[in-house]
Amino acid sequence: MVSTLTPRAIERLAIRRFTDTGRSWAKAPAATRRAWLAETEPIIRVEHGIALDAVWHGGDWQAPGQADLFGVSEVA
Repeated sequence: MVSTLTPRAIERLAIRRFTDTGRSWAKAPAATRRAWLAETEPIIRVEHGIALDAVWHGGDWQAPGQADLFGVSEVA
């Protein structure tokens, strides 16, 4: 994948976008925070070229089901 944006970085970016609207993340109810993250994460992924079904594995985004396709000894 192209982007090195980690899952945590995506979450931080989503939180920043929430607070940029003038709202407080810390004061927002948990349901509001979950809904915001669920709505915003796919948008951020698309903006950064991360497939919506990609999974974070081994420090990079991988196609789902592909992370364990080969053992390390087979690739080396």
